[in-house]
Amino acid sequence: MKSPKNYCPIRSDESGMALLMVISSIALLTYLLADFTFETKVNQIKAYNAQDRIQARLTAEAGIHFSMGKLRIYQEARNKMEQNENVKNMLKPSVLDNVLTQPFIFPIPVGEDMSIIQKSAIDTFAKGTALKGELNVTMSKISGFLNPNNLRIVPVTDPSQEEEENRNQNSQFQSNNPDDDQAQQNKTPLEVTEDKILQMLKDVFERERETSDYFNTNYSNLDPEILVKELKYYVNNKGAIDDPMFPEIESKYEQAELTPKHAPMSSIDEFYLLAGWPEYIVNLVIDRFTVHEVGYIALNEINENTLRLIFPTVTELQSEEFFKYRDGDPEIQEEPKPFQSVEDFKNLVVNTLGIVSATKFDERQAEFKAANLNFGVAGKLYKVESIGRYNTAEVKITAYIDLPVKPQPKTTPGQNQNGQNQNQNQNQNPNANQNSNPNLNNNQNSQNGSNQSGKPQESKTEFMVPRIIEIRVD
Repeated sequence: MKSPKNYCPIRSDESGMALLMVISSIALLTYLLADFTFETKVNQIKAYNAQDRIQARLTAEAGIHFSMGKLRIYQEARNKMEQNENVKNMLKPSVLDNVLTQPFIFPIPVGEDMSIIQKSAIDTFAKGTALKGELNVTMSKISGFLNPNNLRIVPVTDPSQEEEENRNQNSQFQSNNPDDDQAQQNKTPLEVTEDKILQMLKDVFERERETSDYFNTNYSNLDPEILVKELKYYVNNKGAIDDPMFPEIESKYEQAELTPKHAPMSSIDEFYLLAGWPEYIVNLVIDRFTVHEVGYIALNEINENTLRLIFPTVTELQSEEFFKYRDGDPEIQEEPKPFQSVEDFKNLVVNTLGIVSATKFDERQAEFKAANLNFGVAGKLYKVESIGRYNTAEVKITAYIDLPVKPQPKTTPGQNQNGQNQNQNQNQNPNANQNSNPNLNNNQNSQNGSNQSGKPQESKTEFMVPRIIEIRVD
């Protein structure tokens, strides 16, 4: 039988399969190699980024150490000024504060108007330092005292203090009209702080109602008074205060499955743990609070609201004249007159402007001192922001640094500052002062903390080594 003309016999060899397998293997290996190369590049970039971030953090930490060094020098200078009146009169505390809070930038910018010596000094500094990348350090004083921890009621263990507290509370209700000047002046710092926080929240809410549709939709019915009550509930010991709103506040925490701290706040971020404070509201006001003990009310930094907090009866005209005196008046080209001491502040408030009497000034000063708030012309608590950059990485460290004040020894009327009984010393040697030198007696009285008129001298403030009380890394 003959085959058809177009018949092609089937070949049985496999010579083309080898080429196909080689091509497939090369394609697979190429894909694996590309994937391996990509993963290697990604891991390499991640390693470089991590290395850059570590270097940026080290640079930012160097800024914190730099600020601590400045504060140690500042501490020594302040203590020298307190010990030596001549130095205190020659060097203004405000000038010392301005030097401390000057920002620092690295690399140091080189201006075109700099001399060759200045440029050479900057170049020598840059070569001699171990800093890598860029550094920006800013330091600012914290002088506000809207501190929720000031809403705490401290238990009184001394019977004499408890009796004094009762007298103060009774004096607050002697007036029939709670809105008159006398009732306003008799408020304690705790009550004034509570009123100030409440007024601040009301002002913020009023502004948001006028400008924010989101606020009007979601938080228009939020009561500022309940928010302040919750702050008191959160920072006070459980059962320390009886308030009809507390059961409602407590139920909010039970529903949110949160536990109130019932202790002082240690970080400003604890505001986000308040059950009745929405995050939107916290973000609006968190910059107006501090949870750290300011200790000193910096008189050269206070604003009009703070002045009214200290002296609620100040008039608008008196407030205007106060700030014209301290900050200067550009219209009449009057130079600023920053306060050099608390006495300068008292003289302006009492004698020049007549805001309060000298007796009332001393009472207010004592009340704020009882709340751990002393009048001063310089800061005690500082906020340091250090930003380190290296290549594309950036790390920001925020630190709150405190200058603790050395506690003064408590003295009784029969003791001097060294704790010695003066009457006992006189009884041991009754004839010691009969033929003594008057100048020597005056010097001894001065050392014992009293002057010739018998009035105790103002105790010297001694600052201790600065310490970091809170730190954040962003």
